[in-house]
Amino acid sequence: MARVLITGASGFIGSHLARACLARGDAVSVLLRPASRLDRLQGIAPQLQLLRAPPQDPAALAAALAAARPQILFHAAAATRFRAEPGLEDLGRSIGDNLLPLTALLAAAAAAEPPQVLVRLGTIAEYGAGPERFSETAREAPLNAYGASMLAATRYLEMAQPRLPFAAVTARLALTCGPGQSQDFLIPQLARNLAAGRVTELHSPHSRRELIYVEDAVAGLLAIAARPAAAGPVVNLGSGLAPDMAELAALMARLAQAPQALIRLPAEAAAGRGTGSLLHTDTTRIRSRLGWAPQFTLAEGLERILQWEQQMLQTPAGAQKQDRKQA
Repeated sequence: MARVLITGASGFIGSHLARACLARGDAVSVLLRPASRLDRLQGIAPQLQLLRAPPQDPAALAAALAAARPQILFHAAAATRFRAEPGLEDLGRSIGDNLLPLTALLAAAAAAEPPQVLVRLGTIAEYGAGPERFSETAREAPLNAYGASMLAATRYLEMAQPRLPFAAVTARLALTCGPGQSQDFLIPQLARNLAAGRVTELHSPHSRRELIYVEDAVAGLLAIAARPAAAGPVVNLGSGLAPDMAELAALMARLAQAPQALIRLPAEAAAGRGTGSLLHTDTTRIRSRLGWAPQFTLAEGLERILQWEQQMLQTPAGAQKQDRKQA
């Protein structure tokens, strides 16, 4: 059993991580923003030490770390959506949301009774898109403020490592999907629409994106926390599968036993034309160094998501909660 502190535990991946840590017997604390909702922590909140602090408040962060005394610190808090603004305001917001909270957390953790390891959740959006799989040593070229700010945080963490009294690893996660994900994302939106008999329009049907089921992602994060030195400063965490989005949608329709007509493609794609980008990583490092491998097939993960969304439709209150955008 370990003392674990998770930032961003009210979010999709963070909440699944909290449940997994409780299931293995850890003493789990969660560090939330003052206004964060607890919807995704329903059923387990009484088992958690709930701590709240503004993400850049040194005194509040110090008090939270003193209360939790974590041996393992998972930093899962991040903002994922930044609309490109004409005045470039999104650039500053992304730094304020994704880089500055990390540097504040590092300072607080280094000054407190330090953890043994910090595992930060990064993203394969740091790489941008390319024609081949990205290894951890690839030259990154992020395409938006989200990817760039997350890459900046990765580099700051690497730079700071020699000055930190604990190991620090960035896990670059593939696009993570599973029950409870926001309807802002394609797979849960598509699953909900298929269950409801609604049409979904695919805007980039021939883009290929690497996916990972959330339980596999959580297992990978726990493996990294157990052996950070083996993982290295940056490690890709993905399934190795990067399906074409049109093929993915067709598979989900078959699994849901729904009409393929509920999937609508742009005219050029329907006519067999059009191209898409590839976002795919090389996961050799985590497989060879940590012995981790995904346990869920693509179809198994999608079936679980479809079942979840069907249940949400049958529970109006639950559907309303899941449709809200959560911080």
